[in-house]
Amino acid sequence: MGKMKKDNDQPLILVFYLDREMMANADIMDIMVRQVDESIKSKNYNILAFFLPTDDKERIECINPIQVEETEMTKVNKIIEDLTKNFDIGQGADDDIK
Repeated sequence: MGKMKKDNDQPLILVFYLDREMMANADIMDIMVRQVDESIKSKNYNILAFFLPTDDKERIECINPIQVEETEMTKVNKIIEDLTKNFDIGQGADDDIK
């Protein structure tokens, strides 16, 4: 399959809706997040993954920036930007963590 890069270099966005009780278990979530991250990196995919709790059916949904209207993608990008800042993702706070 190769790289999932697009002309505009926007990543696919995967949203994992997982059982709320399972997500409360830090040990399970740590393993799951690590495995998803390693899988994405090992295949060099351009993907952002988000994990959200649900009381409904577990599922994975995908947002493909190329198929989303530009105005909607602007909203999605703003949400990603806010989450990145609010949770200090990729901002260097975990540089010393092994």
